[in-house]
Amino acid sequence: MCGTKCAQMHSFSIPVLQHNKQGRFFISFQLNGKRHRYSSGRAFDLDVDPNRLPLSIRKAAAEDLCYLIHGKLREGWGAEVDKDQIRALDAVRSFTVDPAFTTMYTKALQLTQRRFVDFLQRRGLQALKLSDVKDSHLRSFLVSLDLSVSSYNHELKHIASILSKLMAPLGLSNPAGLIKKKKEKPSLHKPFDDVQAVLAEIREYNENLWLCCLLTYGCLLRPHQEIRQLTWGDFSEDMSFVSLSGRRNKSGRNRIVPLNPQIAVHLLRGGHTDNIFTGCETPYNPDYFKTLWGKYRKRSKLLQPNQTLYSFRHTGAIEIYKRTGSLTVLQQAMGHASLAVSLGYLRNLEVPMLKVEDMPMFES
Repeated sequence: MCGTKCAQMHSFSIPVLQHNKQGRFFISFQLNGKRHRYSSGRAFDLDVDPNRLPLSIRKAAAEDLCYLIHGKLREGWGAEVDKDQIRALDAVRSFTVDPAFTTMYTKALQLTQRRFVDFLQRRGLQALKLSDVKDSHLRSFLVSLDLSVSSYNHELKHIASILSKLMAPLGLSNPAGLIKKKKEKPSLHKPFDDVQAVLAEIREYNENLWLCCLLTYGCLLRPHQEIRQLTWGDFSEDMSFVSLSGRRNKSGRNRIVPLNPQIAVHLLRGGHTDNIFTGCETPYNPDYFKTLWGKYRKRSKLLQPNQTLYSFRHTGAIEIYKRTGSLTVLQQAMGHASLAVSLGYLRNLEVPMLKVEDMPMFES
């Protein structure tokens, strides 16, 4: 960009580092007459999020982010373009996922991207401008997919994320913010009264499903993604713990889980990159354990209504909480991103959080 006209189209102030009383840092600057404020580098395709770091190094990371954002502005980030010339179809097709996202979230965003492109084409909206995308378009898109309440909310979150990355740099308002999430009913994975008896019954049916249930219950790993894709390289040399990178689990954070020796004795180590179930580098398909569980359920004499494969994880979670009484320990064991998720987990499982003696007393 050059010349007076270009300078007017891309006028910005030097980014300034700010922080609040809670120790959170923000980078603030003026761009084309509008104030912008960012707490992470996501909008600039920068894998930097200072406020997720320990306080001791947070400021240094925030200073680095401030410097990097300044560089992005000098390179032309946020330069005004003719918004009326950008087609929504072209913009969505050009969307790229942040490489810092987990594999699972990346695939989810890419699926939503393909679905929305297909929706625009099927509805004859190829000429629709990005600036003209309304919440009515998004509502029609979501309804067309015929999703469950939970899937509807996830799809709304994904399309909101995609449009945010495309619209924010142009100063456009994201219409997804006008759509409310649907209210979900808690999905109850009823815990087992006699988990050992159920495990014994499952072992008679299928060894792979049994091992999956062991790891779900004993290590609190998620069966369909984390356990199904386990390789022998995920286990320590002495088989004392399992280590998963942030891209391998739902929370997006690195996770290390102790491995109970009673489980380790059933694991015969193979090649470093081999999957523990298939014996080669390729894992079973994503529905493998779901299909096995469905067949087992039909023949089981012990399963009760609302008991699922995830009931092993829930049963283990309850045992940890009852044994330790610590939400922090539970959060670490479950691999939850926040304490609020762990609290909601117990609430949905109908675990009593208060005892009678905890309640206000009356004089007799």
